[in-house]
Amino acid sequence: MTVQYKVKKKKLTKAKDALSEYVDAVKKNESGTIEYKVFQDDDDSSSFVHIMSFADKNAKKTHEKTEHLKKLKKILVPISKGKAVYTTLTEVKFVKSPEKSEETPKDMVPSHKPI
Repeated sequence: MTVQYKVKKKKLTKAKDALSEYVDAVKKNESGTIEYKVFQDDDDSSSFVHIMSFADKNAKKTHEKTEHLKKLKKILVPISKGKAVYTTLTEVKFVKSPEKSEETPKDMVPSHKPI
């Protein structure tokens, strides 16, 4: 899952202090949260992205009900510009395909050129 939002530039220190405390609380109190990272845009310091993953749906629900998330929202919502954008993602599980022959059929054209 990702969350993207922007904060007012004059409130960056307040936002980063709150985020630091919040991420510490997530790591200490949420065993079902597998990963939780916060990134700041290199080109727009007011833009943040959170990337998180949970062990299962119950862990996600537990995360959403925590006091530390409620506290963070009370700080960030008033100093944010616009609404946060939430995206739910599902990890792609790759399965190895059966061995293919070394020859490529003449009528088969590669879909990508090497970089």
